[in-house]
Amino acid sequence: MPRKRRAWSKTVEEHGVSVRVYERAAGGVLCREVRDGAGGKDRKSLGHRDRALAEAQARQLARRLAELRHAGSVGPVTLGHLWRLYAQHRLPLLSAGRQRHARQHAAFFLAHFGDGFRVDDLGQTHVDGFAAARRAGTLRAKNRRGKAAVTVRDGTVRQNLNWLAALLRWARGFRVDGRRLLATNPLDGVVLPQEKNVRRPVASEERYRRTVATADHVEPTGRLRCLLALARYTGRRINALCQLRASDVLLSRDAVVRALAAAGRDVREVEYMPHGAVRWASEHDKLGFLELTALSRPAREALEAYLAARPTIGDAPLFPRADDPARPIHKMHAEHWLSRAEKKAGLPKLDRGLWHPFRRLWASERKHLPDVDVSRAGGWRDVATMKASYQLADPATMLRAIENAPPGHTSDTPTTEAQSGTIT
Repeated sequence: MPRKRRAWSKTVEEHGVSVRVYERAAGGVLCREVRDGAGGKDRKSLGHRDRALAEAQARQLARRLAELRHAGSVGPVTLGHLWRLYAQHRLPLLSAGRQRHARQHAAFFLAHFGDGFRVDDLGQTHVDGFAAARRAGTLRAKNRRGKAAVTVRDGTVRQNLNWLAALLRWARGFRVDGRRLLATNPLDGVVLPQEKNVRRPVASEERYRRTVATADHVEPTGRLRCLLALARYTGRRINALCQLRASDVLLSRDAVVRALAAAGRDVREVEYMPHGAVRWASEHDKLGFLELTALSRPAREALEAYLAARPTIGDAPLFPRADDPARPIHKMHAEHWLSRAEKKAGLPKLDRGLWHPFRRLWASERKHLPDVDVSRAGGWRDVATMKASYQLADPATMLRAIENAPPGHTSDTPTTEAQSGTIT
């Protein structure tokens, strides 16, 4: 009588945590089993028959459980351990850019407080000390030229601390053995630095025209000229513009109808897109939304001129890199071009502003229109953010407010460039 084949089983252990992987029946699908301290068992099918893979998965799970148990039951949570848990579980879910920023923020706090700092001890004194170190230049970040920035303003310090607050909120929701990693948020009740004199420069029509006049001298292929037109006439972020594909530019009625249908929108909206539309892909939107917006006549003219000189079709980047046409340019390329074009045009540098001033110009010019329409057209999902950070006061409207004059009223005061709202 043939000997009955025994089902395979293997137990791995990491730092006191054991995980068993086994076959329900000889040659069957593999499962894993974890036992808790109370004698309970957690079993789950792995969905495959690869023993080597099952053993590797068991070892990885044992390591993760050991780390979680250590964080949840052995002593206080330290900053270093919290960051490592975040890097393991949350960081991989973020975009590459947000991962980079998270690592930069974490480096500041680990350098200042140390890996072993108890998170529960964080309070107002610690926050004030961190802010003072950042302002004084003790904690420095390298700028785009690789040099260490000496000091920063309160707005930058608040960005660092806002990230720390987000990290702590994540820890409050992260559970270890059914318990929250942090019982309370140490930053509750702590006052964070607030920038009192926020710098949000606004461009002007004159600045736009003078920059466009030098664009082809700086970037002769027409990419900068078209980017400037789209920034001026769509109000969109530079990163979203750089990531556009040829298929996102919808210049025919049929293309717009197909895009509306694919997005689940009413195809009758095509009647309100007489000059075509642009599809803003969700993967390149800051908040992850897909949107289709109408093109204005100047934006369409700029796109037609650009595509006539550089025919592009399909999913090819609308603004490709010179060294790799299959990839779109990075926003750093666009920032470099714009900086050179403004310098060549003899324009003064706007402090803390390159492309965003054109977005603020677009929003500020539309203050007289319904907020919900302006925010949707410009890519804002939060009307309050648009009004607080982009629709800024302008000298002409302020003068009417001071004189209590109705719209369209012409003041007897001589109109200067500054009073007309033109900011060079």
